[in-house]
Amino acid sequence: MRRTVVTFILLMLVIALLPSSSAQFVSFTTNDEITLLRGDYSSGTLMLMNAGNFDLKVASYRGFRVRDSNGNEVPGFNLTVSSTVLSDWKSHKVLSLSYNISCSLNVTPGNYTLYLFFLAVTSDNSMYLAHAEVPLHVIVKALEFEDADTYVRERPGSSYVLNGETIVVFSHVHNVGHSNITVEATTSFFKGSRIYFFENKTLTMKPGDNLIRFEIPVGYDLPEGTYRLEYRVEYGDGGYRYSREIPVRFGVKLVGFSLQSDEVRLGEKNRAYLTLLSERNVGLNLTVETYRNERIISNITTPVAVNGGTDVIEAELPTNAPGNLTAVIKLTFDGRLIGIGNVSYRVNAPPVIRNVTYERVSDTEVLFKIVIENPNCGEVQGEFGYRIAADGNVLYKDSLQSRLTPGANEVSLKFELPAGKVVEYEFTLSAMGETSTSKGELYLQPPAPPTTTATTTTTTALNMTTTSSGTSRGLWAGLVIVVFLLLAAGAFYYTREGGGPRKRTRPRPKRRSPLGRFKRPKEPEFKENRELPKKR
Repeated sequence: MRRTVVTFILLMLVIALLPSSSAQFVSFTTNDEITLLRGDYSSGTLMLMNAGNFDLKVASYRGFRVRDSNGNEVPGFNLTVSSTVLSDWKSHKVLSLSYNISCSLNVTPGNYTLYLFFLAVTSDNSMYLAHAEVPLHVIVKALEFEDADTYVRERPGSSYVLNGETIVVFSHVHNVGHSNITVEATTSFFKGSRIYFFENKTLTMKPGDNLIRFEIPVGYDLPEGTYRLEYRVEYGDGGYRYSREIPVRFGVKLVGFSLQSDEVRLGEKNRAYLTLLSERNVGLNLTVETYRNERIISNITTPVAVNGGTDVIEAELPTNAPGNLTAVIKLTFDGRLIGIGNVSYRVNAPPVIRNVTYERVSDTEVLFKIVIENPNCGEVQGEFGYRIAADGNVLYKDSLQSRLTPGANEVSLKFELPAGKVVEYEFTLSAMGETSTSKGELYLQPPAPPTTTATTTTTTALNMTTTSSGTSRGLWAGLVIVVFLLLAAGAFYYTREGGGPRKRTRPRPKRRSPLGRFKRPKEPEFKENRELPKKR
């Protein structure tokens, strides 16, 4: 080894004494580059290839130079290599050379070229001057930031996030220096001026590769829409910023409504069908608010389970109220509206006999008033019938077609009924396949027979009797005589007592004749209702 070194030194001295025109040149090539932080150092390995068409017995490293793009030498660099002698270097063979390079703080950041110089000797002792050119980048920032990225933790690859899922944002940071660097990393998730998530971290970037990672939970309180995610990493010499818009969805969408029947009978079942597209399994609340004439008549909420994919939910509709109804159907999650729609349908109810009253309008006539209620919004055709019986015998029986308007309809019927007997009545209404019946009994009290009484008035002084059978002239004459006698008796009594004052006594009431009070009863009249059927 010592002999080889001595020989190489002698060769160097010989080459130095030779004229430059006798020197031969060869180049070593490399694909490597060196990045150097100003004020720091960088070490690594260069892979050099012998680009000559001949083999080299030995190649000795002689020194380096750093030049800028204009070819000017730049001072402030120091380079050491692990091996200064490379032996048995065949043509196009690649050998490695370990290095350590540093620069001072006064070196201007930029792109330079590092030149490595070698003296090479072939097997036939031919000498060559060789060099290698290595790109050298001097930087002032110690951290290199790779592009950040985001994904949905539960569904990687999705371009949107569902409520209840988590967004992950991350990036790799490379510290090219050889000392730790402190950074501030923040992330936020917002829409408009409202921030829904914010987190800040103080992290230490060690030499080499570092990973920064945040997890952003997307709560169920976030409404659907497009949000913005911002991610920042900052330190003294610079920083990195990443921003992305991310849609937020609930994952359940109401896509259609259908109705089992748009017209049903009172109490008949009716349903609405809701078609959903769902990306998740979740429990929802189904609310059915039913209105008639803009007034709410029913409000029912029931829990429902929604499965992933296409799902159909049945909603029971109330049919216990007649008329045109509108049902507003809502799907909610914890008070949050997921979907809403409405359906309209008609509930038909048969008319009914609501009330029956009667009134005795004469000794033998009774007026019935029947109230029929039509709860529907339009006219209804029906058949109204009646049956009147007494002592098991049918007195009246018939039916007629009726057109019933919405609301209350009143029917008046007058019958001549026997007095002193129990009368049974029955009214029926048949409409819309239903029959309504009202039954009852009544009893007509027979009228009291007319009576004639005679009253007799007798006066002893005249020995005269007046009865109710006398004429009106005799009655008046008797009254005049009685009055005259009373006046004469009064005058006689007054003169006998001397005309002085006397104690006042209450006169006895006179008995009146009933002739002025008695009224002979009229003959009974029977009114015929030509609209009614004849008596059977």
